[in-house]
Amino acid sequence: MRLIIAACLRLFCIHRRRWSSMFLLLSSLLLLLFLSLSGYLEECLSRTLPIFYPNPSQLSSSRLASIPLPPFLLSPANACSPSPLLLVLVFSAPSHRDRRDAIRQTWGSLSSATSSSSLTLFVLAVPDKAEERSALVHEAVAHGDIIQANFTDSYRNLTLKTLTGLVWALQKCQGARFLLKTDDDVFVNILALSAFLKEQHQELQYLGRIHWHVPPFRDPENRHYVSHELYGGDHFPPYCSGTSYILSLGAVGHLLQEAGNGPWPTVEDVYTGILAKAAGIAPQHVAKIAGSASIPHNSCCYRTMFTSHKLKPRGMQEAWNMLKEEGDHWCPPLTLLFCRTFGQPLDPEENGAG
Repeated sequence: MRLIIAACLRLFCIHRRRWSSMFLLLSSLLLLLFLSLSGYLEECLSRTLPIFYPNPSQLSSSRLASIPLPPFLLSPANACSPSPLLLVLVFSAPSHRDRRDAIRQTWGSLSSATSSSSLTLFVLAVPDKAEERSALVHEAVAHGDIIQANFTDSYRNLTLKTLTGLVWALQKCQGARFLLKTDDDVFVNILALSAFLKEQHQELQYLGRIHWHVPPFRDPENRHYVSHELYGGDHFPPYCSGTSYILSLGAVGHLLQEAGNGPWPTVEDVYTGILAKAAGIAPQHVAKIAGSASIPHNSCCYRTMFTSHKLKPRGMQEAWNMLKEEGDHWCPPLTLLFCRTFGQPLDPEENGAG
């Protein structure tokens, strides 16, 4: 009898250890899946990138002054007085007046700016049509929120447009702590983002939705074409999606002094990543920045995520109303996982290089 009992106990212990091992393995796999889908795994991985980057170099005023950029035609006077925590530069096309108005009426409004300590401005170049040029001047007079530089507003000049925006920030808004570069079809939860940035204390930061191990397009017929002369590597360094990324103002000068005299690649977000690598500033993945994805159209997602892409003016207003009406409405603990899993990513061909 004792032998039977001892055998049963031994089998029980063996099976118990097996079940414990299987449970531990399954739990680990589920945790890894959660971290991956929610974006937290990428956040962790991105924190190792500084190991592979050079140390940031000293700022040189002569190198900054040598960048050959066109002059500004429109520049909001005293826009950064008092200095905001977050300067938002929305890159817009001249014909997108409806998108700019939607932002002015929602997350970029004066009331939103006051509560979030932010300032939202629009960056444009020169339209081809005379009537659009005239309309843009009237819009700038009416709203006082347009930065315009003297070059043609086109996709080919998007990198030039970005550089001029960064230069304007460095020259006119040095008191800001952070700069958000975003597009005019991106919804920004400006209050949540500002609260997050208040807790960031590193001097040199480059934050966003990282694209990893992206190869250059070598087909000259592709609008994202990058020649071997402009970039000779097989893969770009990690870079943040151009739909929305954040730079500390301290990092802006370091990036600009690496820009040189051109020519520059047309894929501006890739180029920002190249400049950051040269400057020794590693990107950091932020799970709540959607990058090129649109998130499910519901209040909890707009409250949880910092950004969402591909919103038309009506959707922008609806998202803003959801934020205002829901207030402190409770959202489930796995909201971030839901929003990221069921978001709709864009085709890489529609989103720069990756």
